[in-house]
Amino acid sequence: MFATKIVSTGACLAFSVFLLFSNSSSAITAELSYDSVFKEKSATGSGLAHALFYLLSATGSPYGTVGTTAEQDKASKALVKPYLDPAFQLQRASGERYTAETYLPADVDDYEIGDVRETRPADDVVVVRYSVRTTQTLPDAALVMSKEKAPRLTVFHWNSVDASWKILSHANFNTPVAAVCDKEPLIDKGLESSVSLDDYKLGVSLIEKWITLLDEGNSRIMLNPQAQGQNAGGMGYTTMSEYKDPIVSKIHFDDVVVSRNGRLIVVSYYAKVDQALFQESQMLSAEMTPRLLTFLQGDDESWSLIATATFNPPKELPQGTACVPAGKLEDAQL
Repeated sequence: MFATKIVSTGACLAFSVFLLFSNSSSAITAELSYDSVFKEKSATGSGLAHALFYLLSATGSPYGTVGTTAEQDKASKALVKPYLDPAFQLQRASGERYTAETYLPADVDDYEIGDVRETRPADDVVVVRYSVRTTQTLPDAALVMSKEKAPRLTVFHWNSVDASWKILSHANFNTPVAAVCDKEPLIDKGLESSVSLDDYKLGVSLIEKWITLLDEGNSRIMLNPQAQGQNAGGMGYTTMSEYKDPIVSKIHFDDVVVSRNGRLIVVSYYAKVDQALFQESQMLSAEMTPRLLTFLQGDDESWSLIATATFNPPKELPQGTACVPAGKLEDAQL
């Protein structure tokens, strides 16, 4: 059993919840709780991270069940959609990525959040880096994810029209431990940009500039002072004061997806480097792996990077991965 506590400033919203309920019976209570946090402009990064996972816990199948129905998936999409920014993108270590129009939430049962680090590159933008220990399955990927603690990196954007925080980008570094039997695991379902050609070209140019600066060892030039970053090896940084230029050479990229909402741009893509050393100590994979970058345009119209996520997902399920039948989670031999 995991216990989680959401504490939000300003509106005196404070509550503890033990997530031992079925998703269907708790939907109304959960909605009142997470919606209050999202609608509070002064909410903390920790409060927003908890609200996000409380929202996810209200989706999918009942507690302890592996697999979802088409009706449950439809309801999950409808529940989460109002909390997604128009430029929303999500990248998972399993290889999946989504936009606001395609996103199907993970089916979260219980969760525990810790190691929260918060930065604010702008008054209406919060970057949160944290770790999560959770029980969850990915409905359309047919994957059961690890219960081990794994990083997350989430950017929230305040929508003044709706008077609510929206999820702009989300990087999930949790890895799969099992596949649902008789279903084909999904590694990367493919995704296309829905922005204009000009916005797509702008997104690609931002990637090219970032890669060039990395290759030159001058990436700080493009980094926002309040940026945060995370890689799949568990290392990361909070603000430019903790950042160290990685040593990289010959970066190749492809399969770019761009989304934009005004002065915010999110790009996801696959990249390969001939050699990479992160934070002067950790060698990174030389395989083609996903990246998720979030950019903010300043008052001088220049773009800075506010969140960087570097993944190393498996190209196929790890050797020895279990096959679990759809049904009760406690019946699965993980």
